[in-house]
Amino acid sequence: MLSTLRAFYEKHRTLILFLAILALGIFARTWDFVSLPLGLHQDEASIGVDAFYLLRYGVDRNGMSFPVHLISWGSGQNALYAYALIPFIATLGLKAWVIRLPNLLAGLLTLPLVYLIFKRTVDRKFGLLAMLCVALSPWHILLSRWGLESNLLPFVFSLGYFFLLKSMDDGRWILAAGFSFALCLYAYGTAYAAIPIFLVLAALLLLRTRALGIRPLAAGFAVLVILGLPIFAFVLINLLKLDTLQLGPVSIPRLPTLSRFEGLGAMFHADFLTSLQSYAAAFFNLLWTQDDLRSRNGFPPYGYFYGLTLPLAVLGAGLFVTQVKKNALPALLFFAWLLTAFVLGLLQPVIINRINLLFIPLIVCVAYAAYWLGERYRFVLPAAVLALLLAFAFFTRDYHGSDYRQQISHEFYEGLVPAIDYARQSTAGPVCITDDKVYMPYIFALFAEHTPPQQFLQSVAYVDPSQPLREVRSFGRYTFGLQNCAPQPGTAFVVFDNEKFPYKGDYRQKTFGNYIVYAPPQ
Repeated sequence: MLSTLRAFYEKHRTLILFLAILALGIFARTWDFVSLPLGLHQDEASIGVDAFYLLRYGVDRNGMSFPVHLISWGSGQNALYAYALIPFIATLGLKAWVIRLPNLLAGLLTLPLVYLIFKRTVDRKFGLLAMLCVALSPWHILLSRWGLESNLLPFVFSLGYFFLLKSMDDGRWILAAGFSFALCLYAYGTAYAAIPIFLVLAALLLLRTRALGIRPLAAGFAVLVILGLPIFAFVLINLLKLDTLQLGPVSIPRLPTLSRFEGLGAMFHADFLTSLQSYAAAFFNLLWTQDDLRSRNGFPPYGYFYGLTLPLAVLGAGLFVTQVKKNALPALLFFAWLLTAFVLGLLQPVIINRINLLFIPLIVCVAYAAYWLGERYRFVLPAAVLALLLAFAFFTRDYHGSDYRQQISHEFYEGLVPAIDYARQSTAGPVCITDDKVYMPYIFALFAEHTPPQQFLQSVAYVDPSQPLREVRSFGRYTFGLQNCAPQPGTAFVVFDNEKFPYKGDYRQKTFGNYIVYAPPQ
């Protein structure tokens, strides 16, 4: 029996290990998915509200019909995630865990992509190791568990990269690559720089090695340009301050404030060199410490890949040069990916999600250091895998532990949406919502109330409509900030639990997570 099992394992070892790694990755991303993180981040609420409005009314909350880029807070928000979200909301409703499903599915699908990419680049054994490292990376686990729209980019880029590798065997795949890289432009604004840089490097490599001719490359480029034209037009409209362009039902909006790509990109700053120096220092600090001080992106000591692994990544990148001699073009394309992502870290103020194109190649470099050493010393690879599994076990314990849940509850405003929902149902009168430690509280009211976009636009009052991130003072029956509210009869209040409630009266009190509702008497 034992010999039969051993023979079966030897025959199907790659498939068994692939399925085991995939199962680990699924477990890490789905266990307690509905309630961790508990609550809702403002960017999740924003993309969810706009997707819901596009589904029901055909416009976003700023009145734009099917925009190629959302206006969102005023400075813009990427639109691909909203459109990917629409079928889920149509089927399951507007809920926090539903908003997170596209990133969950993208995170899971990234794992077999990583295997296929690095099986082609090195071999099957390394493909499995690279897949394991990404599957157990704290960065990628957290990325897959909440609905930040920019977190879709690593999957979409990896898909395009995979199709690019496939095109070396069959040039027709270059069309799929062009399509995927065009989608990157709608996934996250960093792709405006990343896609041209990477594709110029990739095209030069493909032409020089004669892996692809000019005609198939031109066809792939044509697909990219045609699909990317609306986002190119969006960038030009906002750089040149032109009017919103309407193409049938599709809007290419002029943002009402300074766009995020202008506000964050070093190339748009008058003091370019000073900005570049500052950004570089912050970038290298983040790579070393693995901490951007945002618990939603990672937490010490685990970071994006279990603490001080940057030296291993540097070692792995150096050792990967040996692959250029064995499998030159795929290895060189990998370096093009790594270089492109590295450049992005120098062009903007970094936090982990802004440089999310970097972490797959960086983690793969760590994996390659272990792989290369394991080829020479047999004990190294089993020891490295065991250490990784042990680190993952500790991470899982702490991620699902009470301390982290308490820490993350403030970033995701645990209890705020249920509190607003209770407050709005407790009265037909005004609702006053705290702005103490709550960023953009109005979006949570829209999420709970489902106020039609035209009603919102007719009644909204901004604190300063010229600011890139436009804060709302009030809309409809909602007012934000206790200092802006008066204790009118029938008013319900939503207050942060450590915030002093300034009014006296016969209020009904009910606690929801970090928030207390003071509802008028029945």
